Amino acid sequence: MSKKYNVQEEAAERFYRLPKVFFTSERYKKLSNDAKIAFAILQDRLELSIRNQWFDEEGNIYFLYGNQQLGELLNCSKPTVIKIKKELHSTELLEERRMGLSQSNRLYLLKPVADSSDVEEWTKPEKEPSALEPQQKLKSFTSGSQNSLLQEVKNLNTNDTDLNDTDFSDTESKINLDLEKLELPESLLQVLRKNKERLMDDEINLEEIENHYKAHQEVLSVYQYADALQYSLERTPGRIKSITARMTKAVEDKKKWLLAQGTLVAPTREELVPKWLHEQAESLMEPVPNESLEAEKAELLRRLQMRKSL
Repeated sequence: MSKKYNVQEEAAERFYRLPKVFFTSERYKKLSNDAKIAFAILQDRLELSIRNQWFDEEGNIYFLYGNQQLGELLNCSKPTVIKIKKELHSTELLEERRMGLSQSNRLYLLKPVADSSDVEEWTKPEKEPSALEPQQKLKSFTSGSQNSLLQEVKNLNTNDTDLNDTDFSDTESKINLDLEKLELPESLLQVLRKNKERLMDDEINLEEIENHYKAHQEVLSVYQYADALQYSLERTPGRIKSITARMTKAVEDKKKWLLAQGTLVAPTREELVPKWLHEQAESLMEPVPNESLEAEKAELLRRLQMRKSL
């Protein structure tokens, strides 16, 4: 047998590191296996990021993968990629930083955290299992226990319904329905449709956007507000916790910029006047015909003459 290292054997023995704390800590137990495997794959790609010089000014390593690239890397669909990212984000294992238009978002992999209970579980000495007597072994494996065992195996094969593609489809359908209910100009709806994924990821309440626009429609024109909304959704780093606070800041910034440019124009508003009021005003303004005036004058003279004769 050769003692030399073989490239094919080395390739076959390569493996991914999967943190044990994912299976012992209450913090990570609810993570799906897809999310755990995705973390291990991304952790293995850290060396490639270093070779590509994908690290920021502080030396933190990041990835430049879009959802399509991640899907190819993890061998899964785009909805599954979004679900995995949300799982890792919710457990503080992944951070996504938006870099703006025409730039890929930066993905930062975060280290797992172990608390005192994890350390205690890790350092606790294992108890040696007590040997069972032959009669106990035979008694413990009865037909009832076989049925119980089979049921447990069946339970392991059930689908994980906590986070799946159906949930993502339901969320997308809800966003589409909410967009249809909004009473907003078409230019604003186009911005929201374009950033639908951001709305779902950050769980943004669309009614807050609608109410904010109606409260500020006298400050900016529709297109100016749409520009501020698009800027907020596309260039805000991290998760948008309050879209109302973010849009208030964006509107103020937009207003200051327009004032500096000397192009701030108050939006024109068309006053709605009821039709009946228009018709009444027009009737009051119609000129009285001369024939009517002459006839009324003759009638008055006739009545005066009749009084004198009396």
